[in-house]
Amino acid sequence: MDTGTHANPLWSDGPEGIADGTVGEPATVEVTDWFIPLSDPAATTQVYAFPQAGGGCATFAGLADLLAPDLGFRGLNLPGRQARFAEPPRIALGPLIDDLATALARHHRPILLGYCSGALLAFLVARRLRARGLAPPAALVVASYAAPHQAEPRTDLHRLPSADFWREILSYGGVRPEVAGQPDFREIFEVALRADHELFAGYEYTDEPPLAVPVTVIVGDADHTLPAAVVEGWRDHTTREFRTVAVPGGHWLLDRDLRPVAEAVRDTAARLAAAETTARGSQSTGAR
Repeated sequence: MDTGTHANPLWSDGPEGIADGTVGEPATVEVTDWFIPLSDPAATTQVYAFPQAGGGCATFAGLADLLAPDLGFRGLNLPGRQARFAEPPRIALGPLIDDLATALARHHRPILLGYCSGALLAFLVARRLRARGLAPPAALVVASYAAPHQAEPRTDLHRLPSADFWREILSYGGVRPEVAGQPDFREIFEVALRADHELFAGYEYTDEPPLAVPVTVIVGDADHTLPAAVVEGWRDHTTREFRTVAVPGGHWLLDRDLRPVAEAVRDTAARLAAAETTARGSQSTGAR
């Protein structure tokens, strides 16, 4: 299960978009762009989303639709899948974090949304932005994953023979039946799945000061794979507002009704806007 204690993919992308990266794209983009727009790229507030292991930007197409037009939305476009299917996948975590931080530095403080193991990647990118002295994200929203200091991604899954690898993947649930039942699909998806597990296999938490970024944790109210302690553990990684939002469902939240997840993200954006309005009011009062 992709909980942070045993990272595993929820494969919610179909074969659509693998060749040309057109899934959900409202405008022409470069296929090598790190983040693909899934809704209005000109919206004032942007959400940049990091998918689960093996996932691609199309993971978030439905969520992007629900948040439009108020929030713009971009999905992470990793090599080895969808638009970048022909490229070799990334298996070194540090260099990938560097590249994503460089990409995000060109954008004005989006909300980072991480789903399953994507939550850990989003967190590490936020840390890297700080280390470089760059603007932090406006907020960090994480779903279905343990706090970074409590996460224990599996270290051996990517080394298993194919049959054993898929037996493990399928045992965790969250894989579409049409994927599980078609060996051709497995052959296509296995490269990215293995690469993402290798990406996190060597992860070791390093102690750093908490981020000055609000953190929202979204968790399924029936997710028995995430003990309360590893959800609450995210509190240790922020000096700003921290909250948990329980939504109906188990671990694989994007396989269910997306509206509660969308509402949690929308509420995060609203809280940011309210805080900004309050800050402007205080500055105006102080200037008198």
